[in-house]
Amino acid sequence: MAHIYLIRHGEVEGNSGLRRTFVGWGDKPLTARGEAQAQAVAERLQNKNLQAVYASDLQRSCRTAEYIARPHGVTVQCDAALREINFGAWEGLSEAEILADWQKEWQRRQSDPVQVGAPDGESLNDLWARWQPTWQRIVHEHQGQTVAIVSHNSALRVLLCHLLDAPFSSYRRINMSNCGLTRVEIKAEAAAGTQPPIMVHYINETGHLKDI
Repeated sequence: MAHIYLIRHGEVEGNSGLRRTFVGWGDKPLTARGEAQAQAVAERLQNKNLQAVYASDLQRSCRTAEYIARPHGVTVQCDAALREINFGAWEGLSEAEILADWQKEWQRRQSDPVQVGAPDGESLNDLWARWQPTWQRIVHEHQGQTVAIVSHNSALRVLLCHLLDAPFSSYRRINMSNCGLTRVEIKAEAAAGTQPPIMVHYINETGHLKDI
């Protein structure tokens, strides 16, 4: 089995507060709260003997991954394939701001996010086409090892739909908190393109964040 911990990055501006915005490929730094969340999840994983830590190449993921990797003496492997979905023209906007100028486009995406992306952005299918080869490579290369992957809200929800054999349209039913922790185990058949034996032990565990 490959033992894999999935972590959403720490908080950035727009993830919480009165003005929530779509943060996709925009390269925002962690907030002070995000730094504290990253430290907390690193402490939660410090005794797990991680052999590798992967992250998207956006700084919020790489920074979170650096906290996680440090106790294990490994170097974070940052990969653009593990980025969040690209929100295109909607990057940095709130839902209200999108509805003011893009109401029809918003409704089309709400109706079919699997096939329809934001203008100049990605659909869920586009996201998975980018993610899947890197995911399969990680599973194949780390059989018998324990690894962590730090990525993003929509990306990890789509991955979990894949692992649970659920349609990607169900991704909105999964909650992924900043620095929430998910644990899965996967056998090597994933690398061959067959449906692998999968065990999802827990999704979005947040006990380590209770004091933040």
